[in-house]
Amino acid sequence: MSATIEALTPNASSPPPPAGVIPTIARKELTELLRDARLKWAGGLIALLMLTALLLGWQQQEQLDAERASARSETYQQWLGQGEKNPHSAAHFGQYAFKPASPLSFLDPGINPYVGATVWMEAHKQNEFRFRPARDATSLRRFGDLSISFVWQVLSPLLIVLLTFNAFSGERERGTLRQLLSVGVRPSQLLAGKLLALGALLAMLLIPPILLGMLLLLVIDDHHLSAVDTLGRSGLMLAGYAIYLGGFALLALAVSALCGSSRKALIVLLAFWVANAFVAPRAITDLAARLAPTPSALDFQAALTKAKRANFGHDENHPAFIEFRDSILKQYGVTRIEDLPVNFRALSLNEDDERGYRIYDEHYGRLWAIYQEQERIRALGGVLFPLTALQPWSMAMAGTDIAQQNHFAAAAEHYRRGIQKAMAGDMIKNRPNDSSEYVAGPELWSSIKPFEYTPPSAADVVPGQLSSLLILLIWAAAAAALAITAVRRLQPT
Repeated sequence: MSATIEALTPNASSPPPPAGVIPTIARKELTELLRDARLKWAGGLIALLMLTALLLGWQQQEQLDAERASARSETYQQWLGQGEKNPHSAAHFGQYAFKPASPLSFLDPGINPYVGATVWMEAHKQNEFRFRPARDATSLRRFGDLSISFVWQVLSPLLIVLLTFNAFSGERERGTLRQLLSVGVRPSQLLAGKLLALGALLAMLLIPPILLGMLLLLVIDDHHLSAVDTLGRSGLMLAGYAIYLGGFALLALAVSALCGSSRKALIVLLAFWVANAFVAPRAITDLAARLAPTPSALDFQAALTKAKRANFGHDENHPAFIEFRDSILKQYGVTRIEDLPVNFRALSLNEDDERGYRIYDEHYGRLWAIYQEQERIRALGGVLFPLTALQPWSMAMAGTDIAQQNHFAAAAEHYRRGIQKAMAGDMIKNRPNDSSEYVAGPELWSSIKPFEYTPPSAADVVPGQLSSLLILLIWAAAAAALAITAVRRLQPT
């Protein structure tokens, strides 16, 4: 520090150029940070965790994607190999749909461990997703998965706190702050120099794993997102983390400038870190569940079953069935089902499906709207605790949020309905009313193409998450304003 003070001390012969003050402070701060034992231990541990999270996440994703690709192929081959049977029976035979792993999910698994990735697509019923990894996990999962997002969201801010809690308070305690200010160094220059040094240090720690992550993305064989879209998502994700960590650095410097001692600054910053990383996300999630409650699985299924009673299904005595039968007879100008030129049973099954679609769309649409409202409430908490705004942005860019889970569910349901329409259409066209033994063969099964899922592009995802990004920017701007205000209060005496 004495060398820095001497370098910044003005004299008559060679006054220091103001533009050189900030780089000088930054070089001094960076040198001290690099010599700090806290960086060697904490920074080294975080670097090791990032490397481990990247490699393990990439390996697990490669294995998972290979397993799901194999399962997709097998279930389609089973569909093709049904042999000759009634198309209605084939519709009940159905297929499984497996959600492909997003190429960025190894960076942020999001909600993937807590929602199913497999759904059975059968006739007359929209099924729930199955096989949630969290059900098979131990109780340690409640502390979070080891992923690069966990390291950046939780551990990197802790590193910032440990490196900056005494940035100004330590200078004040050593007496060097007064000396710096007395020789004409402006508080804003001190803030800029310290922030620049911290940014350079974080870049040294984060850029290597970022480059490794980009290399791993090139290895991932993904047929669902283009390379341009994946790169765009990666850049947008990194931008969110840059705002988040930059805001944390500004907040830490502000607290250090405001507190009279390093101990007090450390306590305040650690309390905020704990609240942001562990307390606020759970508390705000509980608040969102209270403000926008979701029905239990039992209540949801009970409401769905009750609504489906309006459909006739296979009940030929149901009033809705009788009404539909009479309308078809009138449409074709006959008085008996046997005189219809088309298969009435197939028509009735198709009609029952169409009515069921409206019921499923209404109930699932209402449920998904509740989930979206809960996400909006959680993001609003980011004004005070930025992690709740960063998480939805990060998950959206990684393709692991609730919106893209619903997008896949809608795509699988659209495919299921296509199967039902094709099977019913074949029976309407080819099965005479007086024959109950009609069967179709492989030609009909092969007319159903394999289920291929195309995720939404980054351009489709970003508009739905702009509010989260805006809240994150507001929080970072508030942290910057607090830092500027705090350093302006610094006095040489």
